[in-house]
Amino acid sequence: EEDDDDEEEEEEEYSEKKKPSKPTPKPAAKIAPPTKPKPAAKSPPAKSAASPAKKNGKESGGSSTPSVLQGNAAASGKNWFEEGGDASGWKRGGEKWQTLHHNGVIFPPLYEAHKVPLTYDDENIVLPVDCEEVATMFAAMKNTDYATKEIFQKNFMKSWRRLLKGHKETEHIKYFNKCNFTRMADHLAEQGDIKKAMTGDQKKAAKAERDRLEEPFAFAVVDGRREKLGNFRVEPPGLFRGRGEHPKMGQLKARIFPEDITINLSEDAEVPQVPDIGDGKKHKWGEVLHKNTVTWLCKWKDSINGEDKCVWLSANSSWKGMSDMAKYEKARKLKDHIAQVRKDYAADMKSSDVARQQKGVTVYLIDRLALRVGGEKDTDEEADTVGCCSLRVEHVKECAAENMLHLNFLGKDSIEYDNTTEVIPEVMQLIKKFQKKKKPTDNLFDTVQPQVLNDYFHTIMDGLSAKVFRTYNASITLCSELAKTDAQVSQAMKEKKGAEAALYEYYNIANKNVAELCNHQKAASPAHDAAMEKMREKVATMELELKAVKKEKNASKTAQLEKRIDKAKEDMEMKDRLKNVSLGTSKINYNDPRITVAWCKRHDVPIHKPFPKTLMSKFSWAMAIEPEFKF
Repeated sequence: EEDDDDEEEEEEEYSEKKKPSKPTPKPAAKIAPPTKPKPAAKSPPAKSAASPAKKNGKESGGSSTPSVLQGNAAASGKNWFEEGGDASGWKRGGEKWQTLHHNGVIFPPLYEAHKVPLTYDDENIVLPVDCEEVATMFAAMKNTDYATKEIFQKNFMKSWRRLLKGHKETEHIKYFNKCNFTRMADHLAEQGDIKKAMTGDQKKAAKAERDRLEEPFAFAVVDGRREKLGNFRVEPPGLFRGRGEHPKMGQLKARIFPEDITINLSEDAEVPQVPDIGDGKKHKWGEVLHKNTVTWLCKWKDSINGEDKCVWLSANSSWKGMSDMAKYEKARKLKDHIAQVRKDYAADMKSSDVARQQKGVTVYLIDRLALRVGGEKDTDEEADTVGCCSLRVEHVKECAAENMLHLNFLGKDSIEYDNTTEVIPEVMQLIKKFQKKKKPTDNLFDTVQPQVLNDYFHTIMDGLSAKVFRTYNASITLCSELAKTDAQVSQAMKEKKGAEAALYEYYNIANKNVAELCNHQKAASPAHDAAMEKMREKVATMELELKAVKKEKNASKTAQLEKRIDKAKEDMEMKDRLKNVSLGTSKINYNDPRITVAWCKRHDVPIHKPFPKTLMSKFSWAMAIEPEFKF
């Protein structure tokens, strides 16, 4: 089990990950009368083999509604970073808390049957409730790209057939191409219209009721400090989507029950009541732990990939703040060791030993191209995504230019990496050598495993991993680019566009360079083309207006219009340049926020320009940094 606090967005060291066991698919839950998610019930708390609730935690008093946990912002009324606290003690496996109290999770309501028939082979069939639930999941996705994909349809039918075969009236439903979900989809659309038609007062009342039910679960008390949770709702069953062309897309995600959930809290805490989920059964927690070296409050296994799904504190919590600060301080520490790393891989590449040569090239690529380590995958179970160690010969593409390395492969989250980068001659020569006498599907680096690299990294610096290189390279690149601000943003540009606008435009260009280095891409918005056309029409209208104003020989209006047209054209160009670049990923996960805050202070740019309210809250610990800060 991992003893760290990294959340899903953050890459782990591959050598420390355990390969998840293949989960046993579960059918959708049998349907019980519809129920709202109830905060708690009179079921007794779980008694796990690892940690019996009676022995290690106080039993609940039997109240059907958990109390709203009370705590202070801090004993002094200050945040952790205002009390002189730092993140120096925040490390993998270290103690994260002394007391932890919370009320567990909210479960989704059970499915309520609508009795709208499926049309199969031109026959209308009212399905049994468990079969209808899964059919309705597909109907809700009927008009998405996922529903058109053969692998999605195949996996959906395989999951659905397990339920259909359990009923005599549906066992003949075998072929997807004979299924027509239109009536169900229309019913869902009608229900959506009814919700949209609610009055403002009705929506407010519904939200107030929802907030009332969720309030007890929205906070935890950590060492006496009241902290907001990021998410405390168990995900309902549904059809798995995945990223890219995931081989499991369309499979049925099982309903999660209390028995699937592990609760983590301190020994002095009252174990949360086990909720009544409305199925008429008496449930208990799967396990209750008191593990203060981790920062998850509850967890359960995802039924598709066997990975842990966790409940964490929110992004602006003290834990996340300390974790972020420790992450960036670790990356800053790499500055003191990067020269040795580069000296080592240069020596490795000159070695006559192939294993050392391959190690040298992989470390070079991790350092210079910000590649992830990569590891072996079962492509029948997972998408065929790769990193540095798992690159194959076929991922190196022909490039006519000298010492230009063209790599094309699927990276994390099935995002395509397709970049051509100038590399030193030694790297290009060795890669060509490693390709010889190999098939396209053979590993390019066949002597290097992720463990080899991580073992080496640990000899350089405590806690060093490929992820630290990515954070270091992203932050050092942003810092270097922003250091050029005065040279890149002239006084004339400030006067033409406005100082704040000109400076912020350059900041986005600097951040774009970071995003491209780390391959932070996104699909262009479906509305992008329409937005661009609207902007072009706006420019065309202003240009016609300009012609008329020029005829009037109105110098003041002419100058104003020309300025507006120039800005509109620049905005249009920038929007198009950034359509496939995800600027948010680097801001949230890889750029030390102190670089941005210090730059804003040096150039009198409001911090809310680069950081929206959510990021200002997440990075509140960085806001007091001095303007002279350098990463």
